[in-house]
Amino acid sequence: MPFSENRFFVAGIIPIAIFLIIIVRLFYLQIIRGDFYLERSQSNFIQERPISHSRGMVLDQSGLVLIDNRPAHDLYVTFALLPDNRKTLKQIAQLMALSNGNTKELDLKLKQALQTHDDRSILLGTLKSNELCAKIQMAVENESIEGVQVDFAANDMSSQCQISINSLQLPSKEAAFERLRELLEFSKEDFVTYVAKAQKKSQGLGQFKPVLFMTDISFEAYARIEGAVSLGLLPGVAIFDSVKRRYIYDNMASHALGYLNEISAKELRNNANTNYRPGQRIGRKGIEKVYESELRGQDGVERYVVDAKGRRFGQIWEQTLLGDDRIEAPIPGHGLILSIDYELQAAAERAFMGQAGSVIALEVGTGFILAIASFPNYNPNAIVARDNKKTLSAMNKDPLKPWINKAVQEHYAPGSTFKAITAVAGFEHHLLTPQTHQNCTGVFHLGRASWRCFKREGHGRIEVVEALKTSCDNFFYNLGYQLGPDRLAITAKLLGFGRKTGVDLDVEIPGIMPNKEFYKKRLGYYAPGFVVNNAIGQGEVTVTPIQLAVAYDAILNGGTIYKPQLVREIIDVQGQRISMQKSVTLAHLKESEENLRLVKEGLAYVTQPGGTASGLLWRYDLPELSKWLRESGVVIGGKTGTAQVVKLSKAIKHLDPTKVSYLQRDHAWFVGFAPVQNPEIVVVTMTEHGGFGGSSSAPVVAEIIKTWYQKVRGKGRYAHTGESLVK
Repeated sequence: MPFSENRFFVAGIIPIAIFLIIIVRLFYLQIIRGDFYLERSQSNFIQERPISHSRGMVLDQSGLVLIDNRPAHDLYVTFALLPDNRKTLKQIAQLMALSNGNTKELDLKLKQALQTHDDRSILLGTLKSNELCAKIQMAVENESIEGVQVDFAANDMSSQCQISINSLQLPSKEAAFERLRELLEFSKEDFVTYVAKAQKKSQGLGQFKPVLFMTDISFEAYARIEGAVSLGLLPGVAIFDSVKRRYIYDNMASHALGYLNEISAKELRNNANTNYRPGQRIGRKGIEKVYESELRGQDGVERYVVDAKGRRFGQIWEQTLLGDDRIEAPIPGHGLILSIDYELQAAAERAFMGQAGSVIALEVGTGFILAIASFPNYNPNAIVARDNKKTLSAMNKDPLKPWINKAVQEHYAPGSTFKAITAVAGFEHHLLTPQTHQNCTGVFHLGRASWRCFKREGHGRIEVVEALKTSCDNFFYNLGYQLGPDRLAITAKLLGFGRKTGVDLDVEIPGIMPNKEFYKKRLGYYAPGFVVNNAIGQGEVTVTPIQLAVAYDAILNGGTIYKPQLVREIIDVQGQRISMQKSVTLAHLKESEENLRLVKEGLAYVTQPGGTASGLLWRYDLPELSKWLRESGVVIGGKTGTAQVVKLSKAIKHLDPTKVSYLQRDHAWFVGFAPVQNPEIVVVTMTEHGGFGGSSSAPVVAEIIKTWYQKVRGKGRYAHTGESLVK
């Protein structure tokens, strides 16, 4: 159907009307309101102020807060808004007819005046031209040339004048930084470092964005700088409210909790799609690192408008210009409820008797970690502090390696604690029965080689329970030789040795559990005597404390190997459960519970009269602990272990720790559990160069178990109710 004339008219008039509306709007914006919007466009700058999110809190299993966040103030600089003195110097050069060379020389003098600090005013010269003096005075007043001063002789504007420039008052990047340094009360040496780091971050388009200059400034500095910003004395400088991580109990569980520090430029490139921005912090160690994605929230953004000196316009203008979307609310991170118990953790750190080592306590039959401590420890608050150089330097130089979490990142010969593993291997491979006995003469012979039992006269006829109770070396020399390296390694690896346990901590190491292939690859041959040493926890066998705890847990719970875990729940910001972690089974022993019961029975006498840790009952230096052990009715089972550090002749069993230097002393192990009949908690203490396990490590274990009974067990704690205490 052909179009009528009316339709053609309507089709033609509509675009003409639209075009006329656009013309009228452009006339209004460019002619009537042109000057207004030109001024605004020249003086306005849209900035984005981050609204810091709350990183998820970390709590112990009872709901006690271990890590939270505190208010802080961070200093930012937008380099594109910093004043440039070239414009002012160009004006002065034109008025005084200065050459380019003289202008550059003047610029250099101004910078030197800022540094010398004594007199920041530079005298440009004396003018005898009344007309020129008046012209410069008028330019200074009308064009607001800051820092330039015209002084007339005898207050008479008709006479000669002196022209001078104050280096601090003249708008320049150097002057702004010098004023900022004085307000912060920083030394020049320290301040230069901050400037250099900020300039590096502001390359390219980064100069138009606020760059983190300094974190967590003091309240006094905050007040001084805010005052200067409001007066227009610090263009390009802004202070943003933020939150900082707070580790409430300082050194407590520091290796497990970890810490944060600033994300690097390389990480920003690698994490381009994860909403990190320069200046933000990221988990570096421990729980903070492993659970970064759960703990981390997302910053919000407030967009606002500033003038050329960095001063904000009112919210009405910002709302008109930017609309309702100018504020994006932050998203808080999720919190964690750990399996760590504050009381047990405090007991472990308070009771440790050495300079270096570790303590770990497991809940029997679940794999959850009740306490984990490494020594020497550190204060995460000092690590994340702005002035942390001395702290980091001291830690880096410390020969006792405070950076290392020795419960999972250090491995040692397990000593006699490994005899229980050898016994389990004997049962697993049907070389050992409850009736199996051997005759300990005090020495084990293999060809022309011989190994001595610690009891030189021998134990006589002995079975597995008694061998574990008395820690007879000969029994396990013989059993290890019968097993051979491969069968011993098979059982040990099933129990978690020679491989990572999978604990939710960073940088776990696997330790060493050698078999024939290991020796042939390393040495080119295998000798039958190697496994004899391995069977008593010497030789090439090395274990981490957490591996030993996991293995003993399996022996105590009837043969299930559990993955060790530190987190029980993930919660939201209101404390409501998002997810609950379940026990994770890694493997099962094939051996019967009855045979494992015999191993446990052999471990039950360690603190009883005749046991290798029986001295605990009568420690004159620990009277309260000894009295509790004697009177409470609680019997602690377990195993001592002494791992040689210095190779000794066969005539010497151990070095007397009181007669040798610290680094030559043996490492001291103690694995303890309670109650003996139905174990609930197993604790491993490794004291580096502690001498003997019964004297230096056993008291630590006993103190933790005492705390378990007095302050944790049966008191409605999270671990025993199965319900969160966070409401």
